[in-house]
This record gives sequence, structure tokens and C-alpha cells, in this order.
Amino acid sequence: MKKTVISALLILLSTLVLAGCAGAGGNGSTQGAGDDSAVPADEQADSVQAQDAASQTGEPIELVWWSYSPTGEAPDAQEEVLKRANEISAEKIGVTVKMIYKNEEQFDLDLQTGDYYDMTFSCDWCNDFDINAGKGYYYDISSLVKEETPELYKAVDPWWQIGTLNGKIYGVPLLKDLGAEVFFRMNSDYFEGEKGMTLPEEMKFADLEPYLEAWKQDNPDVYAYYIPSSGITGLFQVHERIVSRYLVIPYSKAGTDEGTKIIPVFDDEEYIGMLRKLHEWYEKGYVNPDAATTEEVPISVKTPVRTGTAWTGFMGWSDPESFGFNVKLVRFIGPNMSRATQQGALTAINAAADEEHVKACLKYIELLYTDREFRDTLAYGIEGKHFNYYKDTVIRTDEGNDHYMLDAFVTGPAISASVVSAGEDNLADPDQWAKVYEGYKDARISDTQGFSFDPTPVEDKIAALDAVWSTYSAELVTGTADTDELIKTMREQMDEIGLEDVRKEAQRQLDEYLSNL
Repeated sequence: MKKTVISALLILLSTLVLAGCAGAGGNGSTQGAGDDSAVPADEQADSVQAQDAASQTGEPIELVWWSYSPTGEAPDAQEEVLKRANEISAEKIGVTVKMIYKNEEQFDLDLQTGDYYDMTFSCDWCNDFDINAGKGYYYDISSLVKEETPELYKAVDPWWQIGTLNGKIYGVPLLKDLGAEVFFRMNSDYFEGEKGMTLPEEMKFADLEPYLEAWKQDNPDVYAYYIPSSGITGLFQVHERIVSRYLVIPYSKAGTDEGTKIIPVFDDEEYIGMLRKLHEWYEKGYVNPDAATTEEVPISVKTPVRTGTAWTGFMGWSDPESFGFNVKLVRFIGPNMSRATQQGALTAINAAADEEHVKACLKYIELLYTDREFRDTLAYGIEGKHFNYYKDTVIRTDEGNDHYMLDAFVTGPAISASVVSAGEDNLADPDQWAKVYEGYKDARISDTQGFSFDPTPVEDKIAALDAVWSTYSAELVTGTADTDELIKTMREQMDEIGLEDVRKEAQRQLDEYLSNL
């Protein structure tokens, strides 16, 4: 990543802080990147014509917007919030939206059946952007976004490659956290207040040990680090997964001759080194002995150390009423970036939409990037009811927490919304996003450039390898077994199945993919 380009984004972000779309072939031609598997535009003609007729009456153009919800259900207060947002967008750009929330399964089903929409949420992990853009479901906005919405283009620049496939732009990145960062969530009341220890902004994984030791001495019957069978949240973010969890490329190799070399996870010294240290802590009694069989650690367990993936300045774990103490975040991994981490949220436009509606979509997304009142309304609800402004930040009300709680990226870019404070006595940094992106100057960025492995040629071996991994992984990732002895057992069994054959096939695919870019 070039520092001069990121610096340009930082200037834009500072300005924003201070200023406080699955179909095919629109207009009878395929606008997407690829094949003829997309739903023909004429199957959706009636819907498009009906919207055209409405726009010709002088009424606002109404767009159908598919957004994401884990349950597929809208927040309780969605109707009143959207009414207010539509009043703003109708007045300013002559566009309103009908928002429909979908979960992952609903996206896939409705995309394939050809239900009409104008713009849609898409990402790496839901409504897969690269796959659907490649199938021709999304509109090529390469020219229109620059001609019709120059402020939108400036706001996203230099991150357009996130929504680009085969040299064409098919999606608008909703800028948020783009790199994986993993933090210790630490009891600052105890460590800093009671013990007088310093909690730095950043530390290495092994540097946690003195804090665990201090807690153990004062609380011999309460474990300092409760871990579930899935292991420490985010620990794997030191590498990019290529095949399941056992064939990877370490971020530490990014930018080197080994930056595209796939290796068994057992050879990632950074990752395995942390697991060895975790086993030491387990033997010293810092880790709960039932870690390998515990499905989750409830919030009621007042463990002084938890782990989570977030971003610098995140306030979501800062409410002392939830945890029983004040929490301070200490980063120990990241930021690490790949196309997958960058594609956390995009808005794509239906390739079956006519140009008028495509332009309306772009204007709407541009408004989300450039109008703070509008963006905050969709992000947090109605001011005075669902949230209040306080010292250039937002504080959610109980009404907002109970009836309009959703992740900011669901309704637009995070960077153009006001940041959320946990309370008047626990304020967020209003310049948080500028500082997050400043940190990205030092990010380790994957060299795989969006590669996705096709398991078909070796799927039988992968199934057998997955079974071995599942048998031993809980003990491995919780440190409850000797790390090196367990790795020896796992590796012997996986080698017999054909781990190297799968690795070679993955490497062949990656090399071919990169050679065709």
C-alpha cells in the first residue's frame, strides 16, 4: 500500500469528521463481468417499468434495497426510522428506498430466483461479491460513478479495488474496518487501578503473562483466562486461510518471496508459537481446565482477560455495567489485510436496473458518504429518541439499544457516521476512523489478491483432513495438550491422507490465478 495514497484518504476522513444492489443485463445487455448464468433482464421488466412510471410523475424515485440481518428481520423501529431517512433523501436527491432485510440464505435464494432489487448488500462472507460480480449479476459502474457522483468516487478512493473485478467496478465499498486487528479486553480497574500496572496500546501475545500471573496470585481459585473450545478469538488472524484451517499463508511473509507460498499451519511459527505459550499458561493454571470442552464463556464469568477482533478506538466493550468493570483494549495482532478482510461490506447495483435507477442508487450512496445527519439516521435512528449527540459523538439511548440496534455497516459506510461513545463518562474519539486508517499504513497486506481455492479436485481428501482436524483441534487451540506432541500426531495422520497433495493443488491454483491477473 502506498503511503501517499493512504495520506490522501486521511485528509478526506478528517474532512468527513469535521463536516459532522442480483440480476443481469440491464437494457438488454449483460453489465456484469462474466457468463450468461444471470437472470435475464426481461424477466424483471414489469418491476422496472413500474418504477420508471413513478419517476416520470415528479415523485421521488423509490429504490428497492436489500440489506443484511443475521435473522432476516428488520429492527423494531425500522418503519419510523426509514420514514425519517426517506424525508431527508427525497428532499436532497429525489430518491427514497424500500429496505428489505435478508439473512445469508435468503440472499442466495432470492438472487437465484431473480427477485427484483435495485441495490444490495454484498461482501466476502454473505451474498459473495466476487462470485456474483463474476456471474454478471452486478452493474458495471466504472464510468457512471465518476461522471455522476464524483464526491462518492473521492470518498472511497483509494479503496475502489475492493469493489473491482477484472478491471471493472461492480460494487461500492462501504468503508469500515478493513484490516484484522485482535485485542486483549482487559480489566483496567484491576490491572491499572488496583495493581498499578500499565496497559499499553499494543503488546505481543507473550507479554500478557505478567498480568495473568498477577491475577493468579491474588485470585488463586479464579482463572485469569477463560477460553472456549474454539480457542482464542482471532488468534488465526496472523495468517490467511487458503484451505480450511490447516493450509495457510502467514501475513508475516507478505511482500516477500514467500508471500504466495502455501504452507501447513503447523509451519506458521508465529501462530504455533502463541499456541505453545498458551499451553504453558494452561499448565500454570491461568487457563480454565475445561477449555477444550467448554462451548462458550458466558458474560457472567468475570474473567479479567478476554479477546476480540475489532479496530483501534472501538467502544463496544466499554460499558462497565455489562462486564462489571472498565475494559481497556490492548492490541496484539494486526492490522493484517486480505481481500476477504477488506470486503466486509459493499453495495452492488442490479445489472437489470435501467440507467436512471443506477444513477439514483449512486446518488443515494453518495449521500450516505457526504451527509452526516442522513448517515446517522440510518445508522442509529432518530435523534432524541434512539440516540443523542454528545461532544461530537453519538450515545445510544435505551430505546435505541432495545429497538434500533444494528451494525453500522448494514446501512452504509462506518467512516461517515458519527462514532459511538459508551456514555458521557466513557467517550469515543471523534477522530477514530482517521486514526484507524492512519494505522493501515503499517498493515501487512496479503499477496494473494483475492484468490479463492476450488476444493473440487481434492474434496475427498479435504473431507478426511477436516475430520482429523476436528478430532484434535480443541486441544490444540486451547493449549490443553502439549502443542508439539499433538502437532506430531495430527501431522502424521494428515500426511497419510494426503495433506501435501492438497497443498500442491492449492498452490497450483494460486500460481495460475496470479499469472492471469
